[in-house]
Amino acid sequence: MEGFGLSSSWRPLELLMSPYSPEPLGLLLEVEGERYLLRPRPEGPAGEDHEHCYRFQRFLRLAGLPVPALRQTPAGSYCLPLGEECFELQQWLGGEDFASAGTRGLRWVEAAGRMLGQLHEASFRFPGPQHRWPSELQAGGLVQGWLNLARERAERCEVGAIASALQTWVEQWEAALPAAMMTLGAARGLPELHVHGDYQALHLRFNAEGVCAVSGFYASRWEKRVLEVAAALFAFSALDWQPETGQTPPLVARGLEPERARAFLRGYGAIAPPQGQEAACLAEALTLTVPILTINGPLEDLFFAEEAALNTSESQEQVEELLECLAWASAWPGWLRRARRWLAELWEEAATG
Repeated sequence: MEGFGLSSSWRPLELLMSPYSPEPLGLLLEVEGERYLLRPRPEGPAGEDHEHCYRFQRFLRLAGLPVPALRQTPAGSYCLPLGEECFELQQWLGGEDFASAGTRGLRWVEAAGRMLGQLHEASFRFPGPQHRWPSELQAGGLVQGWLNLARERAERCEVGAIASALQTWVEQWEAALPAAMMTLGAARGLPELHVHGDYQALHLRFNAEGVCAVSGFYASRWEKRVLEVAAALFAFSALDWQPETGQTPPLVARGLEPERARAFLRGYGAIAPPQGQEAACLAEALTLTVPILTINGPLEDLFFAEEAALNTSESQEQVEELLECLAWASAWPGWLRRARRWLAELWEEAATG
């Protein structure tokens, strides 16, 4: 704490955990009568400019969004290097973890959409400079990299049924990607701005009024707005966030849960209506984002758990659960083809009230 210019005017309170992550959120402290979270800064892409992340957060906070402040070191830095890690001291604004269940969950979905709309509207005024990721980390290259990882997992998997289902899933998305990328590339009037980069329930806190804190800006970059709308729409209307179990299973057997999708776009569209051909491209934007979010969500046990379900020691029950999840994931490309017009109309209708 001396690195942040503090000697005796602080005390530790508790280690905060998230039900959706095995890693602690950080150590909650009381500093000069206010609460702060001491935590390591997550790693970003190689060569990432963290200063953009800090500039963008400060701008949004001054614009009135509930973005926690970061305490600076005496040298004016927002992070403190210690060994191989850098630590941040972030204001703690309280609030609850997101939960999908019930009428409150539905209100929070709409509040999440409204907050993203406010963030994007503020971002249009951000003076920059533009912070772009390398071409291989932009939408098309990013999703292809994750699909390559999935193909490797399929080749290593000793459970034949899982290997076959995963290989089929990869092939379905690879078949759908070229047309989606061409459509997005040719579309007119798609706004670009600095996005949050990972706008999902893990980085939001809620209270009775709605969203009370937005954090986790480490993937912020210059991007097409519709891609972040699509990713957030998936996070809040395709997944069932269950804080009591820490799981995020699918909400419905196919695609998005209609009531939650409508609520999210109602909240977002009231602040940020679609521009140009944005609404018509929502299905294509989902095509570029859903594979990544599926790997890092419902399929995460297949990719990140120890041994990653790659060997024949898996129980029959575990295999059946994975196959059921892969069947859900494999239904997405076909669902998006059928739902393209519905998705466009949903955003347009939401924006007109």
